[in-house]
Amino acid sequence: MYIFQPDRFLLRNQVSSASRFLSGKILDVGAGETDRYGEYFPGSEIIRMDVREGANIDIVGSADNIPFPDIFFDSILCTQVFEHLPNPQKSASELFRVLKHGGCAIVTAPQMNELHDEPHDYFRYTKYGLERLFSDAGFTIVECLQRGGFYSTIAQMRIRYLFDRYRLHQRPLLGIIMAKFIAVYGRIMLWRDDREKNSIANRRHAIGWCVVLKKN
Repeated sequence: MYIFQPDRFLLRNQVSSASRFLSGKILDVGAGETDRYGEYFPGSEIIRMDVREGANIDIVGSADNIPFPDIFFDSILCTQVFEHLPNPQKSASELFRVLKHGGCAIVTAPQMNELHDEPHDYFRYTKYGLERLFSDAGFTIVECLQRGGFYSTIAQMRIRYLFDRYRLHQRPLLGIIMAKFIAVYGRIMLWRDDREKNSIANRRHAIGWCVVLKKN
């Protein structure tokens, strides 16, 4: 059952937009159970890695100890993983190590999320924290894109509360009914963000960030 979430909607748009930076042999770090972004990288070879085995996973491994040699990948994709890493600086250095010179990486991380995948949920990131983390690892920051503003952040928090409060994934009929109202509400809040995209007050709130990195 699909229920609209501003974070998921905006995240897919960010990865799609930034996909032009990635090509060749791509390591998908923390790929998860489904192929979420493969359609954005036609013609590329994607190696999917996760800490858990699964039908979508090519190799089991952790971001802080990637089981590949130095300068092995042309590009790296890592979405919504760094909040779950107990050693983020070591993991950033591992991404740098396995990436070829001239290659790029896309990393996304939340600034505001509910607790999830407990107890392995350790950090939230600001733009400045991500830039510092990856600069210290040796990367050049190509761009850092904000995901959502005040209104979509509020909407995301409310929608996730409804998920948990009413256990929508475990109650299909209620989920189907509420999904229609949630979708309308979520898109209205995205529209309000867009209307105030140049407002300093709105830009001080974010669901998360997408950072594009380069190894020179």
